[in-house]
Amino acid sequence: MRAFTKSVLTITAFAVLTRLIGFIFRIFLSRLLGAEMLGVYQMALNIFMILLTVVCTGLPLVLSREVAKDPTNQTRTRAITSAGLLIGVTTAVILCGAVLLGHRFFNLIFTDQRCLAILIITLPALIASSVYSVLRAIWWGEKKFLLLGLTELIEQVARVALFVPLLGFAFYFADMAHIAAWSFSAACIVSATVVVVIFRCTRHHTGAPAQPQQFIRPIIKAATPITGVRLFSSLTIPLVTILLPLRLMAAGWENNLAIAHLGIISGMTLPLLTIPSTVISALATALVPELSNLINQQQWTAVRRQIRTVLRFTIFINFCFIPVYLALGSPIGRFLYADSFSGIYLMRSAWVMLPMSLAQITNTTLNAMNHENLTIRNYAIGTLFLLPIIWFMPAVIGADAVLLGMGVAMTISTALNLLAIRRATNWRSNPTTLPTIMIYLIIGIPVLALGHFLFQLCSKLPLSLNLILAGTLSELAFLGLCWATNMITIPIKRQ
Repeated sequence: MRAFTKSVLTITAFAVLTRLIGFIFRIFLSRLLGAEMLGVYQMALNIFMILLTVVCTGLPLVLSREVAKDPTNQTRTRAITSAGLLIGVTTAVILCGAVLLGHRFFNLIFTDQRCLAILIITLPALIASSVYSVLRAIWWGEKKFLLLGLTELIEQVARVALFVPLLGFAFYFADMAHIAAWSFSAACIVSATVVVVIFRCTRHHTGAPAQPQQFIRPIIKAATPITGVRLFSSLTIPLVTILLPLRLMAAGWENNLAIAHLGIISGMTLPLLTIPSTVISALATALVPELSNLINQQQWTAVRRQIRTVLRFTIFINFCFIPVYLALGSPIGRFLYADSFSGIYLMRSAWVMLPMSLAQITNTTLNAMNHENLTIRNYAIGTLFLLPIIWFMPAVIGADAVLLGMGVAMTISTALNLLAIRRATNWRSNPTTLPTIMIYLIIGIPVLALGHFLFQLCSKLPLSLNLILAGTLSELAFLGLCWATNMITIPIKRQ
């Protein structure tokens, strides 16, 4: 457990720094592009993320699991690496060719023709990412989390460092979104190059030559279901980005306004909602090799204890943000983005963070236990509730329909995942997820009220200072109530 905690802390430290840089860059980008152009950029990027899902989701997870089974066997690891690179790069090249040859198809699915040019600019990033993700997956299986965090940080820094100089040549580009796309591709190429160099310099090239043939078919077979569920998830995102503006226009919205609100939600509100996922992603990264080892050793008591711990931690992290967002969501949006709608959407959808994070960690748990097919089924069932909400609810609640649909879909998927985990681990007692949530809800009510009261009390102060004061005191009140109710423990060293 101590080693696991150290791994989580290492990954979290790098993840927080990386996401912080990315978050600040996203704020800058949203202000530079504006709501409408941000919506166009996000639509193109959503299609790119589908392509990236095919290349960089199931494959790295399976490679890390395979390496974790025998991390000291360098001959076996070299064979797994070669097989992974062959599969990943080949898949990326095929997908790039499909986009270039099928540009007419993509022009049909985009509601704005500017999206296709942005998508084509990002294609080099797909090939670079296929190499990047495979080599990092080997480190993942070997529990070299320092290298994982360091290379991810390098990628984010490279994107910012390349974007700023390109602004000086803005007159060469059609619009600012093209600059963002070029900087994204260039950053992926730079980070992939760095990963290759570090990987080569840290390996010992002795022993028998790699024989990847024996691993190619098993890796593809194991990675396909995982990629399937992630691909299904990724397909719903562009489907929503296409469907939501259409349904908003059917409800009487103008096209530019519909795209602008889509840009606000996807480019401004969702990044704030996914902040807890930064920590949860670090937890999930450390969890996969840890659970794989415990399951291989048939230590089911330890498996159940590990799962219970990560579930409770996931709930705690989300409730660190939910009361604050509910109380201060609107001014947070005004301060960060100079946009009141982003804060209103944040306040209304703060609850969505919890099912999003729980779905993420339970999916990872099932994948680590080799139950990829269950994650596909459970996500599909949840999505069955998403699409009707997107279709019918815009006429009633406007663009909030997408956030409501996401929350409902993730809640259903999480509930089904928890049932599957309970059966797979022979968990006779309840993992106490729902009672834990209820306790945090009770704790969150006075914290919400305090945050709202403090903000109103200090309304004469500058907005930034008011937010810092109200947010900090609310967070301290939350932690104090958690400690008073024994939801968290603070170790005190006694003399």
